[in-house]
Amino acid sequence: MSSPVQNPPCNRSRGTVTLAHHIDQPLDEQAWRLMEQGRYGEAALLYKEILRTRKRIPGWWNNLGYCYLRLGELETALDCYRTALKLAPRNIDILINTGGCYQRLEQWAEAYRCFYRAWKYQPRDVDLLNNLGVCLVQLERPEEALDYYRQALALAPAEGEIIGNLAAALARCRRWPEAVTCFEKALRLLPEDVSIINNAAACLEALGKCYLAAPLYARALALKPGEPQIRQNYAACLMKLGDLATARKIVEELLRLYPEHRPAWQLLGTIYEATGDTGAAAGCYNRAWGLTSGGEN
Repeated sequence: MSSPVQNPPCNRSRGTVTLAHHIDQPLDEQAWRLMEQGRYGEAALLYKEILRTRKRIPGWWNNLGYCYLRLGELETALDCYRTALKLAPRNIDILINTGGCYQRLEQWAEAYRCFYRAWKYQPRDVDLLNNLGVCLVQLERPEEALDYYRQALALAPAEGEIIGNLAAALARCRRWPEAVTCFEKALRLLPEDVSIINNAAACLEALGKCYLAAPLYARALALKPGEPQIRQNYAACLMKLGDLATARKIVEELLRLYPEHRPAWQLLGTIYEATGDTGAAAGCYNRAWGLTSGGEN
């Protein structure tokens, strides 16, 4: 969602935003070119130099925020976006960028407010509708999210990511048959989307169809072998199917990758306990609860 705007503030996907042209254009153009080249640290230094004497240009504050966002300095980026928004409170691009930064910081209520304000000016923006749904799901308001996802899909019916998000929200509402139908449609459009595959598997598992969920978890894991949550989900599903040996192997591999992953130690303890090895189970539970370190176990 987050994209830089030039002075005059211009989001290249949205066209010109009508704010005034200023005398520092050559330096601003240089900063813009640096951003286009991915040289965000250098661009940030230039924008800071520009803003030292001309502090009231929202597009430059927005672009400085974008540079910091790309550098991974999210809190500093947010400060810049907030300054830009104070100077141009109705600028849709800046509202969206500020919301996107809040989203990256997992500050979902603030992200929702920014996206909602932008949506009021641009109610048929598919990305905005999708992001409003995402925020509402994170705020434990999945029923409200459904309406935004459906509005987005009315405008872009073949967007697999949004169909997957709708499916996940339906699952959160425990509307299982509708969720399964949406997941099937999403997977036809995005057969290698790991998030959709994992969520579809979780939905099937919740329906008690572990024999269908397990192959999906395996597929997701093959696509993203280093993802701990998928590995943990797959092992837990295999346990329900009674395949303790494979479940143990998957969790042990997870712990080789992430030796301090406490939920994995908890799951491994459950596997050992199910096999009757209470001593090994106790050692795993102690690791999970932080009672022993790696050297003691």
